[in-house]
Amino acid sequence: MQEQEKILSNTVAKILKNIRFKTGKSLNLFCNEYEISTSTLNDIENGKRNIKLFSLYKILKAYNITLVEFAENLENELPANFLNPEE
Repeated sequence: MQEQEKILSNTVAKILKNIRFKTGKSLNLFCNEYEISTSTLNDIENGKRNIKLFSLYKILKAYNITLVEFAENLENELPANFLNPEE
């Protein structure tokens, strides 16, 4: 995985994990309720797997969060020089 992909994956992981923690649901409970693979979400939340858009959309719908809200959160969490690391 390239460095920028790793940064993006870890940032997405951090955001999704924080959102789930705020719901107070365990990984297993959340996955069972919303028919999401436990291993997939675990890998995503630990930055081991890049999330597919469909999976992200499904997870965000379960959290009642829009893609726009998530994107704004992601923009705020990514380093300012994310696309231009030489700057």
